[in-house]
Amino acid sequence: MKAIMFKGMAAMLVASFITSTSNGQIQWTADQKAVWKTETAITDAWMKGDNATADTYYDESYQGWPEDVPIPVPKANMTAGANYQATLGGKLVFWNAVPVVIWVKGDFAYTDYYYRAVYQDKDGKKTNEHGRWLDVLIKKDGKWLLVGDRGGQDREPAAK
Repeated sequence: MKAIMFKGMAAMLVASFITSTSNGQIQWTADQKAVWKTETAITDAWMKGDNATADTYYDESYQGWPEDVPIPVPKANMTAGANYQATLGGKLVFWNAVPVVIWVKGDFAYTDYYYRAVYQDKDGKKTNEHGRWLDVLIKKDGKWLLVGDRGGQDREPAAK
């Protein structure tokens, strides 16, 4: 009886492993890929310091809400803040985002993703950041635009 149970458990473990590894790679639809392409275009623009191009991916109705800000920020404030940061001489030197969810329904979409970034200040000091973000998009005239987002960096655990 123990041998039968052992073989049954072993078979279940093997089946579980095969199922988990075959589903480990998400296969995105064409619509989901188009949404993610917009996300990467925005980041590419920020990385190049091209705030004007990045700004074209934000709808006029945009409201963003970083975790360290008490209320949502409209597009005009976000643009002004990004332009001010650019005058300080710092820059985004590394960005990697991994989508977890890309949901698309007609002309609406949202993405949930983890990110890792490295910022460099004007003196060359680099700061690492990682966290989670949710972006909400709308399709207008065939182009995906951000209408809202929410997220921020994961905080380090408290020291013991």
